[in-house]
Formats: sequence, structure tokens, C-alpha cells
Amino acid sequence: MKRESETGAALINVLIIVGILATLATGLFDRLRLAQRLAINSEAQGLARSGAHGAEQLLLARLADPAAAQALVGQATALPVPDGNARLALADGGTCFNLNSLVVGPPGSHAARPIAVAQFARLLGLIGVDEEQARRLAAATADWIDSDDATLPGGAEDAAYARAAIPYRTAGALMAEASEWRAVAGVTPALYAKARPFLCALPEADMSRINVNRLAPAQAPLLAMITGQDVGSARQLIASRPPRGWASRDAFWASPALARVLPPADQLAQPQVQSQWISYDLAVDVAGSAIRETGLIRLGAPPRIAVRRWGPEE
Repeated sequence: MKRESETGAALINVLIIVGILATLATGLFDRLRLAQRLAINSEAQGLARSGAHGAEQLLLARLADPAAAQALVGQATALPVPDGNARLALADGGTCFNLNSLVVGPPGSHAARPIAVAQFARLLGLIGVDEEQARRLAAATADWIDSDDATLPGGAEDAAYARAAIPYRTAGALMAEASEWRAVAGVTPALYAKARPFLCALPEADMSRINVNRLAPAQAPLLAMITGQDVGSARQLIASRPPRGWASRDAFWASPALARVLPPADQLAQPQVQSQWISYDLAVDVAGSAIRETGLIRLGAPPRIAVRRWGPEE
């Protein structure tokens, strides 16, 4: 005959085992619920990405017509996608200083482009950066991108970055995003915030092509950078723009305000009267799953997506 103490101990052991099994079962069910939710979310995200790809193709089809492409710049529109909706905003993506214009030559053999370095220094000066600091920043940015290890006057190559608390090296390649400029020697958060509205990193090492028909008054420093005017005069030139814009580059340079301006040949070709690059911001909601895509489209025959990001630009 068992003693009462033995019966009690056995009961306690049984309760402990039941408690352990209950805990394990709860954990297992939680894992199953999590796995189910992850599967559902993954499927929904897949549907949303499929919707975004569909919206991309519809957008590219619309941009294939040059006249329609120019009319769509600066517009926001809705696009039909299966089982959902998409909102699209388009803007001129090339009316900015192309940081990659600071170099010239094929990949692996990029060399600093003096005229672009001077332009960048001028742009920084026009937005309030000290002249000497502007020259150093322009040189350091060109050094960051170029392929050699020869330091430009006032610039910075690998040796300068090796002295940092966490050493690193220059890229020696085109910038993928304008945000990469923050890694260049001398660029502070405050300076980056001031200059960022005027900067971009197009996936090509070409001189900046500014669409003078899309310039807003706040973008006057970009125009002054090219024409050699002060910001106030550039702002007045933007205000005097014909109602339908300048019909051609020659018509722009023939403006009375530019009668005494004699820019170098490279700068003569910089003003554009139509957009060549379009930035897009696409928000897609399919089956309750939302996704955002941003990127850059190069207009042409046919237009093509040059940059695609899943999320905002920065």
C-alpha cells in the first residue's frame, strides 16, 4: 500500500510533465501561427511585386511616345493592377548636378574632368559654401570616383581615409546613389542636407544636362552654375521663361539676359529643353499588401529602367 507522500509526489511529477507538455505545445502552435503568417505575407508581397512589375510595363509603354513622356513629367496618376491599385508620381530625374560627371573615361579608367570639378565647386559656392571649402569638396569628390590614386589639389585619396577612426578607402567607381557623397572627406550632415536637393548620381559619366524648361525658382543655382550668372539673375531668367518653355537650346541661349554670356563649348550643350531622365515613385497595394518602388528611367527608343529600388530613394 502506497504512502500518501508517495502519491503526492507522483501527482506533482505528473503535473510538472503536463505543464512542460503544455508549454511545448503552446510554443509549437505559436511557431505554426508565425510560419503561417510569414507564408501569407510572403505571398502577398509576391503579389504586390508582381503588381509593381505590371505597373512598370504599363508605364514604359506610355513613355514610349516621346510627346506623352514629356507631358507625364511632373504628374501623378493611378495605374490599374489586378486585385489592387497603384499610384505613380513622375518627376524630371536629370535636372541636378550629376556627381558622376566629375570623371570622364570608361570604367576602370575614370579620370577627373576639370570643367565638371570647377562647376561643382561653383555650385557649392552658389548655395553658400565657403569658396576654398567648395574647391576642396569638389576635388575630394572627383578623387573618390576616379580610378587613380593621385590626389587632386585639395582633394583626398585613400591615405586621407586611412587615418579615420574606422579606416576605409575611396570607391574608385561611379556613385550608385547621391547619398554616397556623405562618405567623401569634408562632407558633414549639415552640408549634405544643404546640397542634396541639387545633386544626383546618374548611371553615366556625362556632363549634367539641365532641363531649363523644368527648373523651379529654388533650383536657380543649377542654372547659374552653367550660365555664370549670380543666383538672382538666374532666378529672373527662370521667371522670364516663355509660357511654353524655350523651344530649343539655341532659343535659350538667345535670351536677352544671356546676350553677354559666352560659355565654353562643353557648357553650351548642357541646357536641355526636354527631360532625358525621369524619376518615378510607385506605390502599389495588392490584396492588402503595400509595396513602394522608386527608380530612374532613361527615355529613348525604347525607354528603360536604369535604377530600381524597393523603398524610398533614401
